[in-house]
Amino acid sequence: MGRVIVIGDVGGFPDQLAAALLAAGARRRDLRLPPELTVVQVGDLVDRGPDSSGVLRIVRERLDEQPEQWIQLMGNHESQYVPGGDRFYPERLSKADAALLRGWWDDGRLRVAAAMRTADGEDHLVSHAGLTPYCWRELGEPATAAAAARLLNARPEPLLWRGFHTGADGESGPLWAEAGSELYAGWLAHYAEGGFVPFGQIHGHSSIVGFRDRSFRCSGRVRQRATVDWEARHVRVRAGGRVLIGIDPKHGRQGAPQWSPLALDGASVLFAVSEPVLVGVGAAEPGTPDRGPSAHGMRPGDPGTSGAAGVGGRAGAQPDDLTARPADRADDAATRADRAGRAYDIVLFGATGFTGGLTAEYLAGHVPPGLRWALAGRDPARLAAVRERLAALDPALAELPLLRADAGDAASLRELAGSARVVISTVGPYVLHGEPLVAACAAAGTDYVDLTGEPEFIDLMYVRHHAEAVRTGARLVHACGFDSVPHDLGVYLTVKELPQDGPIRVDGYVRAGGAISGGTMASALLAFSRRRQTARAARERRAVDPRPEGRRIRTPLGRIRRASAAGGWAVPLPTVDPQVVGRSAAALARYGPDFAYTHSAAVKRLPVVAAALAGAAVLFVLAQLGPVRRWLMRRLPGGSGPSEQRRARSWFRAVFAGEGGGRRVVTEVSGGDPGYGETAKMLAESALCLALDPLPPTAGQVTTAAAMGDALTARLVRAGIRFDVRTVE
Repeated sequence: MGRVIVIGDVGGFPDQLAAALLAAGARRRDLRLPPELTVVQVGDLVDRGPDSSGVLRIVRERLDEQPEQWIQLMGNHESQYVPGGDRFYPERLSKADAALLRGWWDDGRLRVAAAMRTADGEDHLVSHAGLTPYCWRELGEPATAAAAARLLNARPEPLLWRGFHTGADGESGPLWAEAGSELYAGWLAHYAEGGFVPFGQIHGHSSIVGFRDRSFRCSGRVRQRATVDWEARHVRVRAGGRVLIGIDPKHGRQGAPQWSPLALDGASVLFAVSEPVLVGVGAAEPGTPDRGPSAHGMRPGDPGTSGAAGVGGRAGAQPDDLTARPADRADDAATRADRAGRAYDIVLFGATGFTGGLTAEYLAGHVPPGLRWALAGRDPARLAAVRERLAALDPALAELPLLRADAGDAASLRELAGSARVVISTVGPYVLHGEPLVAACAAAGTDYVDLTGEPEFIDLMYVRHHAEAVRTGARLVHACGFDSVPHDLGVYLTVKELPQDGPIRVDGYVRAGGAISGGTMASALLAFSRRRQTARAARERRAVDPRPEGRRIRTPLGRIRRASAAGGWAVPLPTVDPQVVGRSAAALARYGPDFAYTHSAAVKRLPVVAAALAGAAVLFVLAQLGPVRRWLMRRLPGGSGPSEQRRARSWFRAVFAGEGGGRRVVTEVSGGDPGYGETAKMLAESALCLALDPLPPTAGQVTTAAAMGDALTARLVRAGIRFDVRTVE
């Protein structure tokens, strides 16, 4: 992090630009920037003022000498001189100046947007005129500022060039949107209608005030939410918890008598592509990383990822090279029609457990109107108690359907699977109780999600039920909680930042603080006691699971080592997460021809490493002794878990360091209580994603990245989990 200043429209006044740079610490003799300073200029360098050529000279010197510290965005006045732009201003630049602008556009130094994060963690999209809700939806609803910047820098047409002069009032693009009537009013209306505002914005181009007479030129609704710094000539409008900041000083033909750039101490630039970009949706320069949308902040983002589709697509659509292999696809129209006519969109099986109850509460607050859902379990009285708790949150849920189903009653599970489009299971340990429901869903063509972290169970379900699920079109998605969504989608985010035509290596480091429930303790102890069965299931899977042809996928355990990205020591974690990541890599060609992933705990001090290893060893030994194992499980019985206060203090942070094609990227996924609050969120959003979002065609046992990557990332970002690109080198 360092200092960032964002400079508004310059409009042909080199003296104004020079004064702003000097005030920010530039060297007087040549305006060289100090090393800690980054400048973002929002466009409209030229026209109206006395010396557009003088402004371009200043910018050219900075772009030539300090390209990493000067981010130059295009305004509507520069757009007149690049292919695709419309000429509208009567006074023309010299041929040399026009050629200079075209050159910057051709080599990628003249950009459409950038993204940054302020010291307080707020992300902002920076563009000339701002991104309206209309254009945001047209881009595929990117969930993060970084995702939106990537999409805009792909130069989407005709969105980029739309403006009032083309008869597009209300639909203007990021070079022409009017601050009051289109940008601010649009987002306020979007939020009032129940939409979310995904990120803040910083823009120039227009203002809702007249600075000379201190007048407002906007609707009362916008004015009520606006604050103005009259001396700096900045306007802030709050919408949906975000801040939209206008910084056009309105120099006009005389120049502003007083103004200041927007200074952001401690800020960092999240995204600003520096390589040439080919015009057209999804186009990428040969030999450079894919510039599709991604979930950052993706994040999450970007593929809008990030959490969005390509331009003109919908959230959740994924690019062609991020789809499952053909053998994993099903396209059975009769099955799809049958599922559409079922009684319920989502059924939650296991709502009376601790995590199941949290999942039910999350669904109660987040299912959209009209979605049909129900609770299922073996004890009607306990189900009714859960429903009463939900009705206290929303009285409309007093009539929520309750279905009787028992993990030991195969007929009841077949009936359950046949009544739903998506089934959520929180009934574990899964290796003991989970298979009958998986079998029922595979046979019925019903999508299935759970939160297992048991490798043995996942491998057995592949061996026994994958082929049937492919036949019926069912998507069986295991590990949809903290195991393994942050790691699977975090690596997915990282890979999209790297070139795909060479080897890729990603190292994951996870740090978390929280407590465990009785169900989690039972699953962990059981897994420790079944190491031989786990190894046997893995061998059975390897015998039938095809390897990707012509590609190599590795997930080595690694070793204890110091790692800067971990902030200390990296301790290998033999969890299910690297296996899930490896299967995503096998399913998605975007992971490249040679992919490797290591998964570690991030520990700051070596004594903590020793204590953790000793504790794990003791637990492993005790788990082999049946009486001791059962005594430990009784100490923390199933259905119990940490208090709400304890969960509120819990957190997680997963950092991923990726390398490939001479490029290095560091990403981060972070959130609150990993074991319960965020796990319930991830599990519920996975089910909602399968039920509601347009997704790539997959079937059988699939991972979250392969089945739902961009769409699920976008949902989780909206739900408060952060997907961020920290550095790209």
